[in-house]
Amino acid sequence: MLNKSIAVLMSLCLVIAPMAACADDLVLPPKGKITGLNYGQKAPYTGVLLNGVAAAKLLTDKRFSEEQWKLKLDFELAKEAARLGLIINSQKVSIEALNKKHTTLMKIKDDEIERLSKIASNTNDYSIWWATGGVIIGIGLTLAVVYVAKEI
Repeated sequence: MLNKSIAVLMSLCLVIAPMAACADDLVLPPKGKITGLNYGQKAPYTGVLLNGVAAAKLLTDKRFSEEQWKLKLDFELAKEAARLGLIINSQKVSIEALNKKHTTLMKIKDDEIERLSKIASNTNDYSIWWATGGVIIGIGLTLAVVYVAKEI
C-alpha cells in the first residue's frame, strides 16, 4: 500500500513540476517579418538583413535540398531494388541447379534399377535340366532293377 501511494505521489510530481517550471516564462518564437528596404533606410526591426542574392540563395537552397533528398531517396531505392533483384536471381539459379541435380539423380537411380532388374531376370535356371536328368536316371535305375530282378 505504501509503495502504491509513493508511486502516485511521484507520478503527480513528474506531471506538475515541469508545468510549474514553464508556466511563468512561456515564450513563443516571434513571427517572421519581411520588409523591403532601400539603400540608407533604417530597418524597422532587429534581425538579419538579406540582399536579393542571399534571399534567392536561401530559397534555392531549400528547393535544391528537397531535390537532393528526392535524388538520394531514389538512389537508395534503386540500390535496394538491385540488391533484392540479385538475391532473387541467385535463388532462381539455385533452384534451377537443384532441379537439374534432382533430375540427374533420378535418371541414374532409374537406370540402376533397370540394370539390376535385367541381372535378376537373366539368372541361369537349370531346373528343367535337373528334372529331365532325374527322370532319365529314374527310368534307367528302374529298368536296371527289373533286369536284375528277372535274372535272379
